[in-house]
Amino acid sequence: MLGIVTLIVLVFLGISRAIPQKMITKEAPTPTATPSIQIGDTTIPVELAKTPAELERGLSYRTSLDRDKGMLFIFEKSGFYKFWMPHMNFPLDVLWIDENKRIVSINEHVPPLEDISKPIYYEPTQPALYVLEVNANFSKKYNIKIGDQLIFQNIDN
Repeated sequence: MLGIVTLIVLVFLGISRAIPQKMITKEAPTPTATPSIQIGDTTIPVELAKTPAELERGLSYRTSLDRDKGMLFIFEKSGFYKFWMPHMNFPLDVLWIDENKRIVSINEHVPPLEDISKPIYYEPTQPALYVLEVNANFSKKYNIKIGDQLIFQNIDN
């Protein structure tokens, strides 16, 4: 009889230890959706710059930007924000976007700044809430123009 009780206790302990282990299974992390912008038939995966540090640094110091990708700068309110290209290593197209998500201005093929003691500033012709930087010639390649409507996907602003 003592052997049966011991066996039952051991089985019970084995089951009670197995249950918590099964209950503590780790689920695979849910992949976060990539932020992107759609302009007509063109979808552009974007990195976001929102914090003061991200807005200041932008794409500076990088050697390149992946082809057909961009960086979206998100400001707190619309304005005539000035951009310059210190410590850039490649040219860009800069698209200025208003609060209605329409392109209001485009600076094509903006070169890296050669001498930071002589800054060259770029700004929109109308107030902008967002700025999208893409590789130079992107606008021509995809026929992007002033007035185009953008659709933001997976972007909280």
